[in-house]
Amino acid sequence: MTSHLKRIAVLGTICLLGALPLSGCNLTKNDEETLTIVTTVYPSYDFALQLTEQFDLSCDVKLLLTPGGESHSYEPTPSDVAAIQTCDMFIYIGGASETWVEYLLESTRKEKVNLRLMDYVTPIAAAHNHEQDHEDKHEHHEKHEADLAEYDEHIWTSPLNAAAMVRAIAAQLCSISPENQETCKTNEDALCNTLQTLDAAYRSAAESAGSKPLIFGDRFPFLYLAEEYGFSYAAAFSGCSSDTDASSATLSALISTVKEQQIDTIFYLENSPRKIADAICEATGAQAKLLHSCNNVSKEDFSSGKHFQEYLQDNLIAIKEALN
Repeated sequence: MTSHLKRIAVLGTICLLGALPLSGCNLTKNDEETLTIVTTVYPSYDFALQLTEQFDLSCDVKLLLTPGGESHSYEPTPSDVAAIQTCDMFIYIGGASETWVEYLLESTRKEKVNLRLMDYVTPIAAAHNHEQDHEDKHEHHEKHEADLAEYDEHIWTSPLNAAAMVRAIAAQLCSISPENQETCKTNEDALCNTLQTLDAAYRSAAESAGSKPLIFGDRFPFLYLAEEYGFSYAAAFSGCSSDTDASSATLSALISTVKEQQIDTIFYLENSPRKIADAICEATGAQAKLLHSCNNVSKEDFSSGKHFQEYLQDNLIAIKEALN
């Protein structure tokens, strides 16, 4: 669905909900005993969850994305819109996949706590697939309507950006729940220290790596990671293209690179069909390995309680093995 159609759908849902009473909704803060937080993607959800641990009041943190679902084609349901309308704090990224958010906030949450996390990092212009750009001019024209839509939205893939996101969320939590400020600051320090340790480890891995690029038989949501640490890479698709089949020229170029540089690892993303990565592996003898984008996580991982920083640690191990 294009951003224009998403806007129409969201506005239609707002109008529908506007005619209905919301007093019976479980997500409203009926007293001072429950703090309700709604987030659009997994990283901000997990940060909010960790930051509110041991709070003196009950905290209800809701992730809009269904675990295992595709974030780039996500459309808010009426219950999602109701949750956003009534929560104490709404956290979103603010990139191209979330242009619908601004229309919703303008209509329903002008005076409430809304946190756009792209405002707390230095955004990097998204890499485009020029063939796709040519085919989807209308779609890209619509995306220009949002200030940040032309920037890569996967800001959390850099541990330093992730720490900046944590600090931004913590500051807002301290503001709306001052009685829990000390606990929140303790949680913030612990999480940021872990992320800074990961930053140092990634930097060390990059410095000791050879000249091999990281090869992705998939989309490439790791621009902030690559830019921060200087990792070279090649991917089947630029950014998070909606394409599902790589061109024969792209596939051939990736296979040639793998053979010429004797690369033995081809990365794919969570919830990926893996067919491109598997095709490259079949042609080269390389092995396919998962690298977590953390845009979303599987149902199993979500249920396990595994935290964001653990996925970054897993990614670090996989990258070190691929480059050495």
